Amino acid sequence: MELGDDTWAVEFGFKGSGIAPRDRPDFQLDEVREYLIYVYPDAYSSWADAKDEARQRAYFRISPRWPDIDTKDGLNPMSNPYDIEGYDVEVEGSYWEFKQYPEVLQRALDTLADRQGFRFNSPTYIHPEDFNPRTIHSSSNIVDGEYYVRVKIGETDVAIAYDGTLHRISLLLSGDRQGYAKTVRDDRECPGYYHTATIDARRAGELIGSHELPKEFKHYYMRNPDAVKGTKLEHPKIGVSFQNSIHDETLYWDDLDKLETELDEALLNVLEWSDIPTRPDDHYFVEDDYFTVTGSRRWRKLLPERLPRIESKQDDQIFATASQMNATDAELVDTLLTDGGTTSPADLADSIGVHLDTVYRALKRLRPLVDHTYGEVQLGSKYIAQELTGYIDQVSESIQRGWENALDGLTRAESFGDEKDPWSRWLDRYGGTITATEGADPDELEVGFQPESIEDARELLRQGARRWAEVTGNPLRQFGFEFAPVVTCVDGTCYAPKRFADALGTPS
Repeated sequence: MELGDDTWAVEFGFKGSGIAPRDRPDFQLDEVREYLIYVYPDAYSSWADAKDEARQRAYFRISPRWPDIDTKDGLNPMSNPYDIEGYDVEVEGSYWEFKQYPEVLQRALDTLADRQGFRFNSPTYIHPEDFNPRTIHSSSNIVDGEYYVRVKIGETDVAIAYDGTLHRISLLLSGDRQGYAKTVRDDRECPGYYHTATIDARRAGELIGSHELPKEFKHYYMRNPDAVKGTKLEHPKIGVSFQNSIHDETLYWDDLDKLETELDEALLNVLEWSDIPTRPDDHYFVEDDYFTVTGSRRWRKLLPERLPRIESKQDDQIFATASQMNATDAELVDTLLTDGGTTSPADLADSIGVHLDTVYRALKRLRPLVDHTYGEVQLGSKYIAQELTGYIDQVSESIQRGWENALDGLTRAESFGDEKDPWSRWLDRYGGTITATEGADPDELEVGFQPESIEDARELLRQGARRWAEVTGNPLRQFGFEFAPVVTCVDGTCYAPKRFADALGTPS
């Protein structure tokens, strides 16, 4: 068979279908069969050989359909939801454009029809026109599809590092106890041999706005890397595939443009986040028989720094919410971290020994970190769960030491106004004590709350500086000259910057 500039072998076979003969006088077959069509490069002796060497190929299993179709045993109903008279075609293949498969099928049947009666005889004549791509039924659906690029060895480290793109996609976007998420890191054959991050439809939309299809992001090598050393195939692929097994809806053939757009955008963004160009670049990309390093003009959504922004947002939510927890909040979060499985507000109330209304109030306060939908409660992501593990201990310790009671007696500088203002609330929240000094020296600001790290302490003071500037109307940087802050971390490390103003920006 000639298709494009290449010659293809077409192999024809059949097997039993288990379908009962049609109950009609003009139906002549005693045995209803499914017909198998294999298309592969003519340089290979079989479709299996072409598959073993990862060559371009296609397989079609054709099964007849008619109204009231039944099986021989009458026990297993046949799928024909629209009661059509036609054919059910199962398609499998690699390295074709998705829209090419219907054309490949019809061309293969054309070739077989030409040979019928010359090379083989059959009472069932082949009618290629029945498989015109324009007559594909609206119920036809898609169960798999992937876009990939081949990248030079050594240029994908950002994608496969432990804190790299694939791991962070799963960590930042995988709910603690909701939906589906999976991470695979297999380095047994070579570093980066098979790494994947799989997220469901909900998380796909969080990653790239308007996306609705579950996906698997992957980095992988050929099955036996040593066998292809020195060839183009020794270089890894980065790909994105549709995951039908965790899709709650049906992806129809008419939705093909949507699938192609989402896979294309997802792959381009993974490259962007992995410091790999999104335009043709021979330094990074390696052509193979099916992937060419060429570009095309098309509208696609690129989101630079999307993963750092998601991480930063979740960091801010963790820091702001964890530092305001009361005893009930801390117990609730600790329960979510340790119990595992699906939980509900009622189960949480029983577990920590409080009234259900108390749990609902706590969930409202913890909303940035905790998902509460349809009576189920979970932490917002694995990343949030991981970070909260460190915070929850220090929060519990602060509560046990009685910070909340001690804060009532703190002295406030009269120049900072009403107890209700944001600066006063910040001082209350974090146990801030101001000690006035003589002369031009800055006042001492000692913070009672103990953060996890120096970076957390620095962010805590920046937050306080913003509240102070909001109340006083002074420039943010002036905070560093008014106060000499001291913060002690959980591990006993003391953060007492001499020039904190430098951390608040440059003079305007």
